[in-house]
Amino acid sequence: MTELRHLQLVILNIAKDIDELCIRNGIEYTLNGGSAIGAIRHKGFIPWDDDFDIQMTPPNYYKFITSCHEQLDKTKYYFEEGLVDWPLDFCKVKLRGTRIDELESYAGKNNQLGIFIDIFRIDGAAPTKIGRAWQYFCARYRMAFLMHKRGYKSASKLKKLAMALSILQYIPCVELFFKHEKEKYDGERTGYYAFLSERITYQQAFCRKEVFAGSKRVPFEDTLFPVPNLYDEYLRGIFGDYMQLPPIEQQVPTHHTRIEFGKY
Repeated sequence: MTELRHLQLVILNIAKDIDELCIRNGIEYTLNGGSAIGAIRHKGFIPWDDDFDIQMTPPNYYKFITSCHEQLDKTKYYFEEGLVDWPLDFCKVKLRGTRIDELESYAGKNNQLGIFIDIFRIDGAAPTKIGRAWQYFCARYRMAFLMHKRGYKSASKLKKLAMALSILQYIPCVELFFKHEKEKYDGERTGYYAFLSERITYQQAFCRKEVFAGSKRVPFEDTLFPVPNLYDEYLRGIFGDYMQLPPIEQQVPTHHTRIEFGKY
């Protein structure tokens, strides 16, 4: 077994435990991004993928946070709540007794670098194009600030400038303003959802609420995980022709640099 395949199977077991927690608490979620592509195109992990992401609408996301604090096996897992245990605006479930180093590793305040799964919030989006453009700007400006707080280093002059300009958000009322502008919409009322806590372009960031009106379980390795009912619309909106394999030179892991599996 290769190291990558070993990592995938460890991640798969973490995902099964998260799935069980969500089912037990009535929390709805779907696979995110490349994990969803893996389910549809490969019925499992993309062969060269080295991570696993899920996503939830706000009510489910906050219910998930509460459930993790109250019910997650603390002897096996460490839960990092976004904006509380680390600077970015999504959560992580990390496996204790393991370690995974990435190009952008960040251990959080408790110095945990375990093998993990990311949990993203799907934000409600503005009902108008102008509103969505402003919301996207606020989200990117806020992201630049959170990356600055994290100590992110970039060779891009544009990113450096954005992070430098974002420091106005160290003023609490300014930070609260941009956070509010990013998160103030109810997607069920406006008709749109947005993926604003991820690195994503404006054209990719928004979708109709109907995309997340229910989910279906599809084969993933030796189990079933949920994808949006309208998964084709979701994936095409972000990736285009997601059934087409990328060039061979791009078929490589992109996240980890070193792994310690411990007893797993």
